[in-house]
Amino acid sequence: MRYNVKHGADVIKVCASGGVLSLADKVDSSQLTQAELNALVDESHALGLKTAAHAHGAEAAKRAVRAGIDSIEHGSFLDDEGLDLMKQKGTYLVFTPTWCLGEGLKRAKAPANVIAKWQAAAAAKDKMFVRALAKNVKLAFGSDAGVCAHGEQVKQFGIMVKLGMKPLAALRSATSTDAKLLGVDDKLGALDAGKLADVIAVPGDPSSDVTAVEKVFFVMKEGVVYRNDGKRN
Repeated sequence: MRYNVKHGADVIKVCASGGVLSLADKVDSSQLTQAELNALVDESHALGLKTAAHAHGAEAAKRAVRAGIDSIEHGSFLDDEGLDLMKQKGTYLVFTPTWCLGEGLKRAKAPANVIAKWQAAAAAKDKMFVRALAKNVKLAFGSDAGVCAHGEQVKQFGIMVKLGMKPLAALRSATSTDAKLLGVDDKLGALDAGKLADVIAVPGDPSSDVTAVEKVFFVMKEGVVYRNDGKRN
């Protein structure tokens, strides 16, 4: 962790559990001990950095939460004990539905054990999200970019709403909530005086139909207009 910070890292992410696409481990197997995670989080926070844990498995996630990790990425197999612990400690859950992955794995002729791991995680992930929503766990928006093609992640809004999240809550998860998680809410995440003027415009009302955000026609970044397709009805 110290080496990475020395060479420019401004956030520390650790693999607390196995992964879907890896060949040699189970998707929910724990990769680090409680002591290792405690040391990593303590050192990261001592240097003022946020820490995130890739964790599909329940035990791996709980170890990371006990250590004081700022966010759990994926959390596919989180159980009620883990979700309750996250609620208690204020840990963020970064939900990452990967609707695109199944077809991609088949086209790539992925090994059978990788496809089986994806199927298991996909079957558990949505149910876990519904339980997390009911328990009022802090829910952030993450893309797992690169697993699904860049630009496709916007479809996640619709998935979250279909699973029971209110449209405005889903929008906040990707704006003000993510800004707080990353520690940049002093300049990002809301349309407030003094913050960066990062603005998009979409047709319709995303508070009633969140899929409207899939049709962006105006983009402003730090006050500079990068896209303006004209007024849309």
